Amino acid sequence: MAAGDKIRQYDAILVAGEGEDSHSVLRQHKALLKIKGKFVIQHVIETLRQVPTIADIYVAGPAAKLSAAFEEAGLDLATPKRIHLVQQKSNLFENAWHGFLSTLPGYNETPVPDLFEHKEKAVLMVPCDAPLITPQEVAHFIDRCDLEQYDFIVGLTPEEQMAHFYPQSNQPGMKMAYLHMKEKNFRINNLHMVRPMKVIQRRHINTLYAFRYQKNIINAILLGIYLMGKEQPKSIQFFSGLQFAMISSRLGFPKLTRFFSSWTPKQDLEKAISGLMNTRFAGLEVPFPGAALDIDNDKDFRTMGIMFDQWQAYLAGPDPF
Repeated sequence: MAAGDKIRQYDAILVAGEGEDSHSVLRQHKALLKIKGKFVIQHVIETLRQVPTIADIYVAGPAAKLSAAFEEAGLDLATPKRIHLVQQKSNLFENAWHGFLSTLPGYNETPVPDLFEHKEKAVLMVPCDAPLITPQEVAHFIDRCDLEQYDFIVGLTPEEQMAHFYPQSNQPGMKMAYLHMKEKNFRINNLHMVRPMKVIQRRHINTLYAFRYQKNIINAILLGIYLMGKEQPKSIQFFSGLQFAMISSRLGFPKLTRFFSSWTPKQDLEKAISGLMNTRFAGLEVPFPGAALDIDNDKDFRTMGIMFDQWQAYLAGPDPF
């Protein structure tokens, strides 16, 4: 970048909804649980505020609860990056969509702006429950998103980068679910760069999210049935390979897992998802694991509390990746 050039910035949307599609932890909204004296979502916001390529931050969730939490935490909503609270809707897709609409100039005014004028606008979707996310990995992901070629980019962290966080003989850890592809195994790292106006079949997103907990074999099977019902026959191989590999891995059959993973080359899967969503989709390999360490259940939360300082120091150390 030449001297004097302006850094391109993207609004970030934290989907922090509470209700039908959310996954509570300890029977509470996980974004508002505390680790080391800070709300989980507060850790995420503090990270985003350190990333030069992030503009404003939009938090879609229970606005009153979030406002009270931010006031308790002493968060300045105006600086160093402005935080906007967006009242949640009924599910994940509607929260993400309404969060995007809230980034548009004049959206809450009359008349509503012409959405087609904003078809090129891209936003960064960020998890609200990954307190170990680092500025380095967010900046790395944004910098490598090829928005000339794609409109929907999902971060993927290779399995080998997650090994440090597994349970050890002398300390707790987190067990991970992976996408087993022909090339390697990936953990979805929860960073998404999206042009929402160019994802034509947005209606599928909520169903995919509802079955996201692939540690649950029933969810894996249901997701496979759903995807195969929506796809052309040529793509059934890729989605079924993913699901069979996940199930066999969960049941402890590594040879079967490797066999089924061979059905799913990464590039072919990307084409199949592009067809399902009617968009230009890609999975971007990211070597940093912080955003992939999300809190899905009570055990993960307790482990995160115990290991937080050690894991944070590891992630902040001299580039272990």
